[in-house]
Amino acid sequence: MKKSLIVILVCLAVLTKAQQLPMYSQYLTNDFILNPAITGSKPYFPIQINSRTQWSGLGTIAPKTNTLSYHMPVAYDAVGIGAIIMQDETGPYSQIGVTLSFAYHIQLDEDDVTYLSLGLSGLMTQHTLNQGDLTFHNPDPEFQGSYSKIVPDASFGAYLYSKDFSLSASAHQLFESTFKESVQDIFGDNSQVRHYFAHASYRIDIHSDLAIEPSLLVKSTEVSPTQLDVNARVIIDNNYWAGLSLRSSKSLVVLAGLNMGSLFLSYSYDYGISSLSSVASGSHEVSLGFNIKDIRKRRHSYYW
Repeated sequence: MKKSLIVILVCLAVLTKAQQLPMYSQYLTNDFILNPAITGSKPYFPIQINSRTQWSGLGTIAPKTNTLSYHMPVAYDAVGIGAIIMQDETGPYSQIGVTLSFAYHIQLDEDDVTYLSLGLSGLMTQHTLNQGDLTFHNPDPEFQGSYSKIVPDASFGAYLYSKDFSLSASAHQLFESTFKESVQDIFGDNSQVRHYFAHASYRIDIHSDLAIEPSLLVKSTEVSPTQLDVNARVIIDNNYWAGLSLRSSKSLVVLAGLNMGSLFLSYSYDYGISSLSSVASGSHEVSLGFNIKDIRKRRHSYYW
C-alpha cells in the first residue's frame, strides 16, 4: 500500500508542476547532460551510456532512467555538436526524448587556456501515460487506455572553463510545452516547467598523481524549492577516483570510477536519509563510456 501511494505521488509530481527532469548522480563524469554549452568542450569524443534505478526498494514501479550521449568538436574546435537519447519510466508514466545540441566556443586569453561557450539544444519528447495501470476508487472514463503525445522543447546554457575549473549555467524546458490538459482544474494542465542548473568545479593538484575536485550543483524550478548538491572527489593517477555528494533533498551519494585506457566505468549509490528511505531504499546508477581519441592538436588536456 505504501509503495502504491508513493508511485502515485511521484507520477502526480512528474505530470504537474514539480521537478520533472530525470535525476542523475553521474553528472560528475558526464556534465554534458546538464548543459548544451558543454558540447564539444573535451579533447576527445565521449560516448557514454548511463543507467539509473531510483528508489530501488519500490521494485517494478521504481523510476528508471537510461541515457546515451555523444558530442564532439568540429570547425577547428570553435563549434561543438552532440546528441542525447533518453528513456525514463516511472510507474505508468514514461518518456523518450532525443536532444540535438550545438555550442560555440570563444577563446578568452592569449594562452589558449580559458574559454567561454554558449550552447543551444532542441528536444523532442514522447510522453506516454498508461492510464489503464491506474486504479481509482471511482473510475473515470477520461482515465482509460493509453495517452501519448510528442512535444518540442529547448535548452540554453553558458559554460566558462579551463583545465582546472569550470562554471556552468543552463535553463531547460524553455517552451514549457503542455503534455496533457487537465480533466478537472485541480492541479492545472500537465505542462513542463523551466528547470535551472548551475554547476561549479575546481581541481586542486596535491601531488603529481593526486588531486581533489570539489564541486557544487544548484538545481531549481520556478515552482519548487531549490536543491543543492555539495560534492568532492579524490582522483588518483588520473585513473581512479572516489567521491561523496551530500544533497539538500536528504540523501548521501557514494561514487567511484576507474579509467582503463579510453574506456571508463563509474558507479554511484544514493542513500536516502529521509522518512521515504525506509520504504524506497537507495538508488543505483552505472555509467560506461568510451573516449574516442582526437588525433588533432587540442587546446588543453583533461583526464575524463
